[in-house]
Amino acid sequence: MALVRVLHILEATGGGTARHVVDLCAGLAQRGVEVHLAYSPLRADRIFRDGLPRLSRSGVRLLEVPMRRSPHPSDLKALMVLRGYIRRFGPFALLHGHSSKGGALARLLRAHSLAKAVYTPHAFVTLSPSIRPPERWIYGLVERALSLLTDALIAVSEDEAREAGRLGFPKKTIRVIPNAIDLSLTPPRSLASFREEWGVGREDRVVGFVGRFAEQKNPLLLLEAFARITHRHPEARLVMVGDGPLKPLVLQKVEASGLREQVVLPGFLEGRAAMGAFDLLALSSDYEGFPYVLSEAIAAGLPVVATAVGGTEMAVMNGQNGFLVKPGDVEGFARALDRLLSDDVLRQRFAQRSLELAPRFSVGRMVEDTLALYHALLGDRHAGS
Repeated sequence: MALVRVLHILEATGGGTARHVVDLCAGLAQRGVEVHLAYSPLRADRIFRDGLPRLSRSGVRLLEVPMRRSPHPSDLKALMVLRGYIRRFGPFALLHGHSSKGGALARLLRAHSLAKAVYTPHAFVTLSPSIRPPERWIYGLVERALSLLTDALIAVSEDEAREAGRLGFPKKTIRVIPNAIDLSLTPPRSLASFREEWGVGREDRVVGFVGRFAEQKNPLLLLEAFARITHRHPEARLVMVGDGPLKPLVLQKVEASGLREQVVLPGFLEGRAAMGAFDLLALSSDYEGFPYVLSEAIAAGLPVVATAVGGTEMAVMNGQNGFLVKPGDVEGFARALDRLLSDDVLRQRFAQRSLELAPRFSVGRMVEDTLALYHALLGDRHAGS
């Protein structure tokens, strides 16, 4: 008999959030939890689609419910479908919503059931520096209202936990559990095969970027910083793995800066597989929760240059396994890249420290911490078989 019955709700079926939910649901099911996952197919990327068979094999029960990212009249239909599912397959002890839409639906459903509501924001939209003040106020107001229906909030970084407190979530409901990866997985391709494909030599120094070409990730800042140091490092190459709405601007910047020979844009790749071909990772985001790319870089033994946002301060020990730079500081980012590219011994020392830190971010630890939170919420009702 399952110890806990939980319904996860996910609209954001792409990127790190999708990977988190696949890893978490599979891990919970393997530990005897009865897991149901209601997901939207509208934004599903390859990472999530490839994870669906794994979830089925793990015993996770799947329900496809179209949901839109932004508030939309169809949200009412999604809410009714989920209510019907709960009546048919419930009762559930927990409703666990991910990101803003899944979190809102889970907590609204809590008002009509006896279940506890758990919310994982995966980076509050209010953390975005580009959001307009009226929008920030509205989103903040909604989060404050829904905090009354939230039994526990899982922040993936200390920065996100602080934002939750600012938005009105009681401190006792907030738990920090960072994203994590399966450290036992071996990247499927070698350093040599990627570098050959990219036209990068063994003696070249590769600065790697993995992420969406979107405002949040600020790839244009990284390009500008890299452009400022290429005269000192003709052997340096910038490999930007990913795709997204800013790709046309990225291409324009590459051409305008005369970087065509030093910048490689291979498109979408499995981030962890590409890490083996990097000499260091660069993360130039304006805001974050706890990006998976950090866990992958640490597990790959890479030095990191990152903006000091979200979970970067949990994974990057400034001066030990990388350098932290203020968000938006192009010159500071350029100096940090220059320092690591100029010093082979420093890169090796930072790489070793990253490997030592990797066990902190294992998927097993993430699953166990989440399960412990579930048991704490439910008390003695589920504290045994």
